[in-house]
Amino acid sequence: MHNDHFEPSLHGYAPQGYGALPTRTNPFAIASFVLSFFVTLLSIIFGHVALSQIKRTGEGGRGLALAGLWISYLSVVAALTALGVFWVMALNAQNAATRSFASGDGVYAAPTPYYNSTPQPYYSAPADSSQPISGSDASYAVPQFSSAPAADGPAAVAQPASSSPVSDADRAYCQNRGVLLWLAGSATYRGALCSIDGSPTLISMANDVGGNVTLPARSETNSFSATAPDGTEYSYGQGTVTITTTSKTFTEPTTEWEAGNASSLSSPGDLGLSVPISYPACDENVMIVYGTSWHSATNAGAVQKLLDTHPGSSYMRTDLSCRAFTGPSTANSESAYVYVVYSEESSEDAACKVISGTAYYGRLLSNSRESGENKLQCG
Repeated sequence: MHNDHFEPSLHGYAPQGYGALPTRTNPFAIASFVLSFFVTLLSIIFGHVALSQIKRTGEGGRGLALAGLWISYLSVVAALTALGVFWVMALNAQNAATRSFASGDGVYAAPTPYYNSTPQPYYSAPADSSQPISGSDASYAVPQFSSAPAADGPAAVAQPASSSPVSDADRAYCQNRGVLLWLAGSATYRGALCSIDGSPTLISMANDVGGNVTLPARSETNSFSATAPDGTEYSYGQGTVTITTTSKTFTEPTTEWEAGNASSLSSPGDLGLSVPISYPACDENVMIVYGTSWHSATNAGAVQKLLDTHPGSSYMRTDLSCRAFTGPSTANSESAYVYVVYSEESSEDAACKVISGTAYYGRLLSNSRESGENKLQCG
């Protein structure tokens, strides 16, 4: 018997004339994919909205949404990576860049002298040096040096027959124990090439640290240099002064480049007072400090007043003296030169008797002591 009726669902095919409806593509998926090339944030937002709607409605476009999200997130990662690389390069460039201190609004941490493990001493006027100084009018005036290059560089200067100082420049820059062969410096560093005990020696001083290093030196045609035990390299050249540590390189233009016998180096630091500046021998003798001055605009008047108050006294500048004294630094003089009015005594006992009951204090004139170790100890 023939059956005119059938069940389409049982035979696996649909009646002729009927087709499957096309699946609608989610518009947010399309937007996510297109915007992934232009507006990453919107692409990410639209992509997540599309996936949520597709899961609920069964619409098409899941592949487009996923592609938009992948492209957008990869773009974010690439941008962050590029930003990180740029930041590292900028930091490295800043560390290696030439630093100018003319503006005075930045601080550069210069390499600490390798032997110095104790804080730099403070100076006061005329109270004991354990108290910090105060005052906002102190400023470090960068010395004005002759920029005319010398005909012959350091390598052309012969070692003298004797290391005994013969000039004020020898006494000032070579700590009264050698002969000055060459002097170089920048706004931050000063280096003296000296002949000490028959050997070329570098005495390097940093203005913002105050201490100094003494090292065996190498002498080239247009430069002289030395290497510290910790690997720090000091190089003083006709064009640039370069200090290289294990972590950074610091370079400044050379502002001072003169042979040790240059006439411009006579009487370094002299203030033109009734008493000329002195460069005392660093022979462990005792000095009594009556007061100090570090303000460039008023140094002459302040020092002259102290000299008048203490007849027979002398004055010196700490960076032009014995190794145990510091030079200008942010710690002891707001980076200005320190002038000291003093007198010498024959013994520590004699100095202590003068100091007793006063605001004065004592120091030892020494090249064998490190900075801060030359304080006179009175019972």
